[in-house]
Amino acid sequence: MLVFSLTAALLCLFSMGTIKGTIQAQVMDESRRDFSSQISLAQKQLSSANLADSSQYQQLIGNLASELQNNGSGNMIGVYLMSGDDSNIDEKTFVPVSTEPEYTNLISTEMQNDLQSDSDDSIYYQAVNIAKSEKGTPGAILGSTISSNGIGTVKIFALYSYQTQQQALLQIQFNMLVSDVLLSIAIVVIIFSVMRSVVKPVQDVAASAETMASGNLDIRVQVNRQDEIGVLQRSFNEMADSLVQKIDELEKAGDMQREFVSDVSHELRTPVTTMRMAADMLSMHKDGYDATTRRTVELLDGQIRRFQEMLADLLEISRFDAGYAALDLTEGDVREPISQAVEQIASIAETKQVPLNVHLPNMEVLACVDARRICRIVRNLLANAIDFAEGRPVEVRLAVNRAMVVISVRDYGVGMTASQCERIFDRFWRGDPSRARTTGGTGLGMAIVLADVRLHGGDISVRSQMGKGTWFLVTLPRNPENGPVNVAQAPIRFSAENNGFCTVGGFGIADNGFSDYLTGEPNVGKGRKQ
Repeated sequence: MLVFSLTAALLCLFSMGTIKGTIQAQVMDESRRDFSSQISLAQKQLSSANLADSSQYQQLIGNLASELQNNGSGNMIGVYLMSGDDSNIDEKTFVPVSTEPEYTNLISTEMQNDLQSDSDDSIYYQAVNIAKSEKGTPGAILGSTISSNGIGTVKIFALYSYQTQQQALLQIQFNMLVSDVLLSIAIVVIIFSVMRSVVKPVQDVAASAETMASGNLDIRVQVNRQDEIGVLQRSFNEMADSLVQKIDELEKAGDMQREFVSDVSHELRTPVTTMRMAADMLSMHKDGYDATTRRTVELLDGQIRRFQEMLADLLEISRFDAGYAALDLTEGDVREPISQAVEQIASIAETKQVPLNVHLPNMEVLACVDARRICRIVRNLLANAIDFAEGRPVEVRLAVNRAMVVISVRDYGVGMTASQCERIFDRFWRGDPSRARTTGGTGLGMAIVLADVRLHGGDISVRSQMGKGTWFLVTLPRNPENGPVNVAQAPIRFSAENNGFCTVGGFGIADNGFSDYLTGEPNVGKGRKQ
């Protein structure tokens, strides 16, 4: 619209300039024609006059000036007659005559000289400004010469005013300007209306799409057009209906799958428990069996144990999916569930010849946590680290401040790529499916770790490099009732400046004894809260 307005303004200026030039040309032609006819009339009268003395010459000149003034066009202001013989001023045959002496000074000396030297009776034109107002009025002086045997050469000048034409031109320009403004406004309104009729429905569809993207699947657009916009509106509504239908189908399928997994897991618990009891009985008497039978009993016991762990993981996942998982918060020393997890996994680490280096503070670290879930988090992380440590050490550390605890589990094994790190918490995903899983993993351990951490309002982050190992940092609030953790205030965290193993902060206890982690109040003068 801005381009259109500028174009319209330029066209208006060009039109006004063209009209002004046309009117000026017409006025000049009219003035020339009128002056030419007056010159012809004066020449006839002067040629037919029979004069005896100079007094009659003067009278003739005066009458001629009056007649030219009377016979001229309405915009002729004055007529000026001067002798054309300047060779001897004292012998002039008549005194100059003017019908409007006030403007005699507008006749330039240059124009008089041009007439003096002219021998073809040409008509000369000079534009002037008649001082009738502050700005003046445009006009023109036209000059030519006539001759007589008795008088000689006579210079004739006529002053024409273009005030009427100027007023007409100003009125035309004003009318054009007003018309241009009104036309521009009308066109802008029309363009705006047309664009609004096109853009507004599209904006409505876009806004509805954003609303749907935010999770409101019930949003629909009003179909009020029969053109392509109407096709877009109908297509959006049909797409929304189809999307809702597909989501409902997926949710139904997901519910059925979760229900199936839950039901199967529960139904299998009884036979697996019976099998577990039978395997235990066989294991108790395996020393009396031959070598083949004894090996068979050991394999049976291991696989049943793995089956039990898989059922436990499936049941736990089904609880998370159903929204039944809940924390059993108790205030206690965070070091205890970490130590329990290390003890439970120690035999596996020894079998794989993986050293476990545990570095915990030498004073208790109180926090409100679900000890069973904390133990499972650390156990699953250690099991994953041992699987990929390739005989290198696995480290467990703890960092604490007034608001958070950070559990660190790091191995120096094969490591992972960036794309593998993104999928490590996916269910049933394994970084290397071909690797032997001596720990009996089900592919659900890391997914359970993530669910347990989030249930506490915590955060888990991972960094890994091929050939250098993998490092997990589990950040948990010391009091989950205070809300989720802010990792930026954790006692140790990965640096955001690179994707390597650089960290900010350090391990150990910071501000542990200076304030109550539950209330934030200073512990000065109080005993420790139990």
